[in-house]
Amino acid sequence: MSDTGAGSDQGAAGDAEQRDETAWMPPTGPPPPPPITVPGHHLPGTGYGPPTAGPGHQPPGAGYGPPTAGTPFGPYPPAGPPSSGGRNRALVVAVVALSVLLLVACSGLIGGAFLLRSSERQTAEREPAAPPVTPWRSPGTTPTPGATASAEPSTRGPQPSDFPAAQISDLNDVCDGVRYFPQSPKRTGAAPHPVALLVGTDLGAGSRRHDRVYYYDEGLSKQVERTWASEDPKTVQMVACLDRTSTGATIRKCRYDDPEPDTLTLLKATYRLRVYEVATGRRLLDKTMGGDDQQCPYVVLYGSDKKIYAEVSHRSLLSALRNLVKR
Repeated sequence: MSDTGAGSDQGAAGDAEQRDETAWMPPTGPPPPPPITVPGHHLPGTGYGPPTAGPGHQPPGAGYGPPTAGTPFGPYPPAGPPSSGGRNRALVVAVVALSVLLLVACSGLIGGAFLLRSSERQTAEREPAAPPVTPWRSPGTTPTPGATASAEPSTRGPQPSDFPAAQISDLNDVCDGVRYFPQSPKRTGAAPHPVALLVGTDLGAGSRRHDRVYYYDEGLSKQVERTWASEDPKTVQMVACLDRTSTGATIRKCRYDDPEPDTLTLLKATYRLRVYEVATGRRLLDKTMGGDDQQCPYVVLYGSDKKIYAEVSHRSLLSALRNLVKR
């Protein structure tokens, strides 16, 4: 019985030694978490790729949650085409960058347009409108830098022409006060002094016809024609401008049969006769004349209103011009 008790004591002592050895082992904590990776990237010094599907993972495109302790990672898969998530993110980045560039460009354009309009408005408020400048200038002069040509008559009066009159109709510019022709002969020396009569029409301002029959009472020779109705503007010293200025009451009705029957109304009228020296634009005569020829004209030009006007008779015109031509 004493042996049996000793054996029990020895067994108890052995168990105590084993328990003491177990209690002396250093405590162990939970294993360290595995490295967190980003899809498509390696961690330096590791062979790990993106985490495999399992606890602690979310599908591509939804982000990754914290990995669960102890979750193994598989080996990095072979290289291949980028995932659809990478392409989508690249596309989003490109679209955002392009949108920013477009916004910057549009902002620059809009700002420039506003600046331009603001500059134009300030310029208009700061500077008065410049008067129109005539395109005609005297011989040998140099145009002012920045000057613009204009068809309107100069506010300074008629300007000298750089070239001679090429046809009688050019003398309308003398009547309108636009220019004169220094190359034409002046009204000097012995008479006669050739004149051209330009009569206003209803075709608009500045529209006049060359009257070549009003002088018949003076004769029909070539010499008389060259004096009173020359067709060569280089020989004309004066231009006579006859324009209707007002109309009055009805005188009579005029009936015409050709080319078809029609009736026109003849009205009273008043005219202004001005005579200018072609070479200088100097005015030699300014006279108001009444339409004293109140008979229905043999040939007439009329408009849709079917009105015609009493004209200045040829005799009155010759009387008004005779002293200037023959003296």
